[in-house]
Formats: sequence, structure tokens, C-alpha cells
Amino acid sequence: MNAARAELVKLLTLPSLRRTALLTWTANLLLTCAYASAESRGEPLGGDAALAPLGYTQAGFLVLGVLAASSEYQEGGQIQTTLLAMPRRLSLQAAKALALTALTLPLAAATAVTSTLPADGVTWTPVATAYLTLSTLLAAAVACIVRRAVPAVVLLLGLYFIAGPLLRAGARSSAAYLPDTAALDPAHGAAATITWTLCALTLAAFVFHHRDA
Repeated sequence: MNAARAELVKLLTLPSLRRTALLTWTANLLLTCAYASAESRGEPLGGDAALAPLGYTQAGFLVLGVLAASSEYQEGGQIQTTLLAMPRRLSLQAAKALALTALTLPLAAATAVTSTLPADGVTWTPVATAYLTLSTLLAAAVACIVRRAVPAVVLLLGLYFIAGPLLRAGARSSAAYLPDTAALDPAHGAAATITWTLCALTLAAFVFHHRDA
């Protein structure tokens, strides 16, 4: 628990995370207002208005996860200092995941409430909160494997915003297996999001445990 608290304090001191969190919530608010305005004019939205803004603002949570995990691998090599303080890598990885979850949950909940309440989709709020949190953890796992922020962000945004839509357009049956399906259809996409996140975290723990810092 002390390790998780230390990791949380470390995350809270990163200015890039604070800026990303603020920009993400602000972008979600603006998108929610835009969708609400379109709905009031009777314009077709092509999906659930309560979830539609999250399809875009999830990008902010992916970036948040990447920055949280990759920050220690930037110049200065803080990860080496962290490993000296806590050499048990699997325990350290678990502490990092707990800290990131504690950091992300309030932001995810605020973002979910902002998106779902104006569209009378309050029943989706817990699911949306869980989805955004899991997406952040998945992004952190990818960044831990890649160890560099830019390639990790490019990989994740490419998967979520380019490869995913193309796969859905070409083969609808593939949608149930994509990690972002829950953002569009929570009832059918939850299992995919959970599976992707658990697999990514497991692979990240394995890589982190067996390679040099």
C-alpha cells in the first residue's frame, strides 16, 4: 500500500498529467454541448448521444495512460531510482496499476457524468467510468512495453481511430473483438475491453520483469 501511495504521489506531481486531464474533461464538455445542441435541432447523431462524446475524448485517457507509464523512461532514467527503492518488479507493477486506477477513476467518473447526464443516459455512467479507466490502464501497459511516449500514442490512436473503424467497415463481425467496442456498445463490448486490458497488463508485467531497466 505504501508503494501504491508513493506511485500516486509521483503521478500527481507530473504537470503533463494535470494538463491532459483538464484538456480531456474540457473537450468532453464541449463535445457534449455540441451533441446536445444537434439533438435539440433534430439532427441525426448516428448513435447514442450519451456515449458519442466518449468515442472522441477517450483519446485523452489513452494519452494519460501513456504519459503516466512512459514518464519514468524519459531523460534522467527515474525508473532506475524507483527500482532501487522497490526491486520487486511485479509488486512495483501492481502498485503502479493501483495508483493509476486511483488517479483515473475520479476523472473518468467526472467525464462520464458530463457526457451521460445531459443525454439522459445516467444508466451508462458506471459503465463509461469503468471503460475509460480500463482504457487508461491498457494504454499504460502498452507504454510500459514500448517505453517511449510518441510511438505508444501513435500505436494506440492508430488502433482506436483508424484500424478499428476500418475493421468495422470491412467486417462487422470483428467489432466484438476490438478494445474500443464498449465505447459504442457497452452491452456487447465490455468483455473485449476487459480482455484486452488484462492481456496488455499481463504482457507488460512479463516484459518489465524479464528485461533490463
